Amino acid sequence: MKTLRAFKLTNKGLVLLGLMMMVLLLASCVSGKAGDVKESSVTGGRGTTSAMEEDSQSQDHVTIHRGQTFGQVNPSIFGTFDSAKEVEVFGQALCTASKMPGDMDVREPDYDAVIHLGRESTSIHLWLEPDSKRGMFTYITDTGTGYQLTEKSTAQLKESIGQLRYTPEQAMDNGDVVFSLGGIANREIWDKFVTEVKKKNAASVQLTTYTKEGSPIFNNLEYGYQGELIRHRFDTTHDPMGMPLKSVELCKELVAAQTEQGVEYRLNGCGEGYTQESETFYVLFPFNRTIQNN
Repeated sequence: MKTLRAFKLTNKGLVLLGLMMMVLLLASCVSGKAGDVKESSVTGGRGTTSAMEEDSQSQDHVTIHRGQTFGQVNPSIFGTFDSAKEVEVFGQALCTASKMPGDMDVREPDYDAVIHLGRESTSIHLWLEPDSKRGMFTYITDTGTGYQLTEKSTAQLKESIGQLRYTPEQAMDNGDVVFSLGGIANREIWDKFVTEVKKKNAASVQLTTYTKEGSPIFNNLEYGYQGELIRHRFDTTHDPMGMPLKSVELCKELVAAQTEQGVEYRLNGCGEGYTQESETFYVLFPFNRTIQNN
């Protein structure tokens, strides 16, 4: 009996030791390859991000953000992974990636990911093209150096992130202007953006429109890009029923017109020569469809 109990204790100890070694291995990989900068992009200090400061979650976890700007994490959280298996997927992805030669010259990332292990965090930009078998990432603090993911890691990350659901309630909490079957939420945020544009003050806003199936379609507007231009990003890739599309355009002006249905907004002065109307941006604020925020 003593021998059997001793065997059980020894076996349990080996399992715990194995788990500890796995965590240490993941932490070393997530913190970066040898010689890489490992600081957080949000504050410039290693192991500290705004997401960590606002999140009291103590266990290891990964937050996913829609990619917006090089060199910093989009503060709005798209989703969170907090199971050990899910966190391990991201750790293994970084561990098994291979450094790519030369400097990166790529479009904006699809996602930002902040990997929290204990009190340490590592922030990365992540590219996962739908038609590509191998994605890539860069560390936030070294966007010129890319790392190519394995086919296995790419498939796992696509599957995991594809299962995240960005709900209207989450969008409202993040400060999006939300268009859903129930009406329009955060209208005042849009009105503030319009006012800032009229004053020629830098401003940005995210509009999230939900399909009848509940899938989000994103319009991001940033005024003050390269002077007084409006940078518009259109993203339908989170709508599985539609055609996946990501596009970026620069436009000169945001115009409003009052109709019988409500107030509609369009972007003018877009495209080559800044002479066209945007084909992907149109917003209508119908009368009496505003959701009152609690």
